[in-house]
Amino acid sequence: MPKDDDKDTSARRRATAKPVPPKKSAMLLFVLLLVAFVCAIAATLLLANDRRNLRALLDRYVPERLIDDSPRQPAGTHALKGRRLTPVQVAIPARFFATPEAESLGSLVREVRAKGEELCAAFKAAGIDNQGWQSSQAGGKTYECLSETLLPAAQEGAQDASFFFIVKGTADGEVGSIRMKLVAPETADGAVVHRMLVKALEQLIEQARWLDLAPAIESAKALADFTAVRFGISLRFTHEFTAPHSYNLIVMPTSNDASVNRSRAYFATQDWLPLPAVIARVPDYLLPHVVGTKPALSVPPSAL
Repeated sequence: MPKDDDKDTSARRRATAKPVPPKKSAMLLFVLLLVAFVCAIAATLLLANDRRNLRALLDRYVPERLIDDSPRQPAGTHALKGRRLTPVQVAIPARFFATPEAESLGSLVREVRAKGEELCAAFKAAGIDNQGWQSSQAGGKTYECLSETLLPAAQEGAQDASFFFIVKGTADGEVGSIRMKLVAPETADGAVVHRMLVKALEQLIEQARWLDLAPAIESAKALADFTAVRFGISLRFTHEFTAPHSYNLIVMPTSNDASVNRSRAYFATQDWLPLPAVIARVPDYLLPHVVGTKPALSVPPSAL
């Protein structure tokens, strides 16, 4: 029985024994690992974004006298020895630095990009019949295409409906001016000629690439006045005061701006000196090759 008492006593001692405290070396290792982890996170934050956070922290808490902003001399630099190039003086004309004279300045000038033949063909495709780009009936160097549509009134004494347009320019197809006249009474025929005017204006803006003047189409549909002067071109759609149902659309160059006139005069080809023939502009050393060379046959002589 004594042995059983000894077992009970040892069991009670183990039950009442206190836990062994951790060793100091283990606690120290945990603290060191924690500090290293925090330092790694802080270094990552400070050095990120090209050290932007570190510089902001230094600017806020470090006095300026402790920061040396003087550039450091790179290690190992030395002046190169040898023969240097002799400086060459270059004379730059004073006009390169002079302020441009206001009397010689030009400006952007707008033109109808479509040729007269293309514009008249576009009108015809839109249902506005014309004879095409041809010499003016009045003679001279002017070329034109015109169309006139007259729809007589059904009732005697009523106003006729009509639409007329004329495009004038040069023999090369350069368009100089455009005029359209509409007489549109409040009848079915008036609505027909009104649609012809709108179609003609749509073709004009599309062929001329004047997309900034597209609001003129809506004004023409509403028969409301519209005026725009841009880049030396005037587009006016106005109502005649003397006639209740008559309207005019005129597109022509303006001459109120001196810079626009200078630009037009500079690019006016009719005032240029005539160019020599192409053969006269060929260098002398190429003339034997140009004159002595015969065009090669596309088909072998044996096949002829």
